[in-house]
Amino acid sequence: MSGYDPVKYKISSMQKWNIVAPSYHSDWASKDRGPFRSTIELVKAAEIGPSNSVLDVACGTGAVSIQVARQLGSSGMLVGIDFSSGAIGIARSLAPIGHFVEMDAENIGLGIRFDRIVCQYALMFFPDPARVLSRLWELLKNNGRLAVAVHGTSAEVPYFSTIMDPVLRHIPDIKPEGTPTVHRFGNVANLRGVIAGAGFSNISIKKFIFDYEAGTFGEYWSNYMSTTAQSIRAAIEGRGPSVVSAIRAEAEEKVKKFIDKGSIRFPWRVLVATARREQD
Repeated sequence: MSGYDPVKYKISSMQKWNIVAPSYHSDWASKDRGPFRSTIELVKAAEIGPSNSVLDVACGTGAVSIQVARQLGSSGMLVGIDFSSGAIGIARSLAPIGHFVEMDAENIGLGIRFDRIVCQYALMFFPDPARVLSRLWELLKNNGRLAVAVHGTSAEVPYFSTIMDPVLRHIPDIKPEGTPTVHRFGNVANLRGVIAGAGFSNISIKKFIFDYEAGTFGEYWSNYMSTTAQSIRAAIEGRGPSVVSAIRAEAEEKVKKFIDKGSIRFPWRVLVATARREQD
């Protein structure tokens, strides 16, 4: 397998999100359960006032934008950016008071500054998160506030690792080395370090543990393969039925400790970080 290429990775991610945006919204972002119970906590941590200008980075289908809009008055402003046209289309239909723009977070071309910037479940996937955060620092007004949510470590978010660990054991080269991972900033020190490195101060990180009911193993497997693993599903299945069966059997064994009354119930750690841009 060829090495990690940030440009190819970004193009592939864009194509993926254009495909999965509707199912991602209906199955995940639109539901106040599991990891998306953090949406309210993130918006609360941002301390948004009715007259604030707010930028929602990698806004996706609008889960955070909808909550932000509820905090704003007639003099407030909401701008959402995302590189997926499919996701942006859904966000526009759900948060009509916002201004939604198809835009790459690593190349934000906005000429205004904001009182608040929020970003949920995207920082870890940016090829160059330090560049993104430095740009966000520039886009904040003096004393402006940043609020970011990320997933915890592999051990703290077994929804991902229960299947992905067996995948990596059987197909260790399924992704090029260096490809961003969902747990990239699950460690508090790593998250704090990348935010501080961009110039932010007054950094605070809160930990939350939510639970997520994934249904039966069959439902969990189907959901995972059609959304989370969509970009690598063909590569997994291309190894043949015996490899797929082995991965599935290992995952089914791993999931047993999370079964409660016939349904899988995963714990889900989320970190919500806040920081400020100090007065120039």
